[in-house]
Amino acid sequence: EVIIETPAHNMTTALLPLENVEQILLAYKNRMTAFYEDSRIEHVIIFKNHGEGAGTSLEHPHSQIVGTPVFPGQVMNRLGEAIRNYYYVNYGECLYCLNMEGERKDKVRIVGENDSFVAFVPYAALSPFHIWIFPKRHCACYALADDKELSDLAKILKEMLLRLYIGIGNPDFNYVVRSLSPRGADSKYFHWYIAIIPKITQIAGFELGTGMFINTALPEESARFLREV
Repeated sequence: EVIIETPAHNMTTALLPLENVEQILLAYKNRMTAFYEDSRIEHVIIFKNHGEGAGTSLEHPHSQIVGTPVFPGQVMNRLGEAIRNYYYVNYGECLYCLNMEGERKDKVRIVGENDSFVAFVPYAALSPFHIWIFPKRHCACYALADDKELSDLAKILKEMLLRLYIGIGNPDFNYVVRSLSPRGADSKYFHWYIAIIPKITQIAGFELGTGMFINTALPEESARFLREV
């Protein structure tokens, strides 16, 4: 499905009124819930492509939601890492929660924070200005976000996109909602989140050939720059 974000053809999410961003996030929640009611659906992915460099073919502001009949290998690998760390390294708690609390303690890669969410540049970001938005409440499924959380998410998502828009000059970007299904919402080792990936650099032969990514910007410097926008 395609979610039309605004009647305005030349608008971008960063410049939308806050209430509109919240409506978009509510649409994500409602449609994700509906998709998972279909027994053929194993996994639902919500994403936005902004700009030609991010793969968009339609200029009008929109997001997409796709239900697949198979569980994606990339998601399976992330789950495997989370399970391995949760059970075998014996942290006794969610790896994502540990990551988030570590970032809040260090502060150097934090870009923004409110009552319900923390936004930061990951310690080993794949590319410049890569941002993760984590909910403070542990939950594995986006569709279980409550009204307060959706309101706070709208604020911090708009803030991050606006910082990119002003600071980098409206870059092409993708963002993805990484989440399990409502059936897996009680998972102790997975934590839903949003990843925002500005298209500042290109994936080339080295990345394709090795699966390793070269980031030309220090995550700490990317976070500092965005905080100061």
